[in-house]
Amino acid sequence: MTVAVAFLQPGWADWEAGPVLASLREYFKVQIEIATPTGDPETSIGGILAAADYGFEDPVLSDADVFLLIGSDAWQTYQSEALFGLLRQAHADGKIVAGICGATIALARAGLLAGKAHTSNGKDWLAEQAPGYAGAERYVESPRAVVGGKIVTAPGSAPVTFAAEVTRLIAPEASERLDGYIAMFAKEFGEG
Repeated sequence: MTVAVAFLQPGWADWEAGPVLASLREYFKVQIEIATPTGDPETSIGGILAAADYGFEDPVLSDADVFLLIGSDAWQTYQSEALFGLLRQAHADGKIVAGICGATIALARAGLLAGKAHTSNGKDWLAEQAPGYAGAERYVESPRAVVGGKIVTAPGSAPVTFAAEVTRLIAPEASERLDGYIAMFAKEFGEG
């Protein structure tokens, strides 16, 4: 069974977590586990209290298959070599590492964006949050999630494509179905 760990900071963005966690759990039978900085419950920006299975530095996290970092303003000041090392090792082991919105800062600080196409909330914004990060020259201005190998990044306004691209890496055989998933949500923004 595939295990995905969602890393939730205080004030985590519930609209960014919802599509990816629901899709993975309901339709692809991925086991979802939650990690917070201390292992204590954390409240989303919308007031949803999420119970934690682990703290960010729990060694058992290295057993997971997918690492999902959900956006929060707390990533702007978060520094943890233990977490960054965990993410680097997960990437070296060929696991999926994905960050959306403010969580892309952690990927940049961990050095995971070097040589990878990636996006975030804006090129200048990411460079300001993670000065001198390796890979800035591969930044892609995109309203959708961007995949660079097994690294998925997205602006906070792209939770649906973030969910789809993470899922596509887990279940490539579902690619056509995932295209339909994106198209279904895109109808909200269509003319008419």
